[in-house]
Amino acid sequence: MTTHPQSQSADAAADIAVVLRPPRYDDVAHYATYLADPNVTRWLEDRCQRPVLFHQAHAFVLGEAWCRFAIEYEGRFVGMVGLDDYDPVNATARFFIVVGDRSAWNKGVGTAVARRMLSYGFNILGLRRISSNYLAENEASRIIHARAGFEIEGRQRQIAWRYGQWVDQVLLAVLHDEWQTHHPG
Repeated sequence: MTTHPQSQSADAAADIAVVLRPPRYDDVAHYATYLADPNVTRWLEDRCQRPVLFHQAHAFVLGEAWCRFAIEYEGRFVGMVGLDDYDPVNATARFFIVVGDRSAWNKGVGTAVARRMLSYGFNILGLRRISSNYLAENEASRIIHARAGFEIEGRQRQIAWRYGQWVDQVLLAVLHDEWQTHHPG
């Protein structure tokens, strides 16, 4: 993909300046470090529940992807965001975000990035529907998705084992028309 979201701007609603840029090699070591932190990975998908090796982080950060960006906040790499599972026939994709730098947590970074990616997906890529999911106990993801405009569509019960119990996965989506109603222009 040759175009990417506007390099830098402030998300007016969250008043947070974030940069979405193509990933670089020097991001890989940081991302591998983030994925070694159980506080970061606890609510990520199952493959992140076991050690993620450098070459695996390298493959994710720099591997072939339809729409994947590095997140910068306050001049440093703090995580990854993107759209995957692209379906060109139905104009759909799945949103994902990992803010791995814990010093960027609880500052509105996730919400600002989510809104930027939704705008990019709908206004630049021409998507009709963007879906997402998170494990139900992940309060930060619940807040990010709600503030970004996602609507809950369902729940997969007891889908993942975390900290001695089965947890549910929440399924969400936002449609282009809904996004345009709340974010005209």
